[in-house]
Amino acid sequence: MRSSLFLSIVLVLLFPACNPIKKSQFNSGSEASFNTPVWSTPFLTGFDKALFRTSMDVADKHLTGISIIKKTSDSSFHFTFANEIGMTYFDMELFRKKFKSDYIFEPLNKKSFLKILQRDFSVLFFSVSEGRPTRKYIQRGSGEAAYMYLGLNLYAWIDTRQNTLTELAGWSNYFDAVIVGFREYNNGFPGEIQITNPKIKMVLTFNLLGH
Repeated sequence: MRSSLFLSIVLVLLFPACNPIKKSQFNSGSEASFNTPVWSTPFLTGFDKALFRTSMDVADKHLTGISIIKKTSDSSFHFTFANEIGMTYFDMELFRKKFKSDYIFEPLNKKSFLKILQRDFSVLFFSVSEGRPTRKYIQRGSGEAAYMYLGLNLYAWIDTRQNTLTELAGWSNYFDAVIVGFREYNNGFPGEIQITNPKIKMVLTFNLLGH
């Protein structure tokens, strides 16, 4: 009984900390009446494949090279990341809730890390506006609209002037909270994408070479 009570207290204290977004970055209150925009990540509509100059910083590792992201079906993507001399870091197929690895660079072939990475890619590839209860906030400083999707543990930032998705933030637990930024749009596709995991200090950056 005492252990159950202790666990409940830990969960209550821990769950709010999962959220990577501080409400203080929004103007106070939320808009009661608004039209929720229809959006999806740039990888869902009309995407086939893209080539990126890529860097990854995690723990004491700094990896650079070229990556290819290819849509292999309506529910899967293939991700290959290798350095300039052809040494492969990642070769894996990613789904919404799982992944299949063909090769993982041994120092990063850790189950806990790969599970977090898969969650990051799930947010990047599969996020889409859905018919769920939504709250609208306004970002302090930029004035961008931010939408929080209740029950999805997901925030989406929209540049209403350009009608583009600029940021996503999602989480399912304390360790996999992730922020994904989309910048430098050209013909509807971002020139830079950056994935940040604050809890494990990982930054993964994609700079578009060809699309």
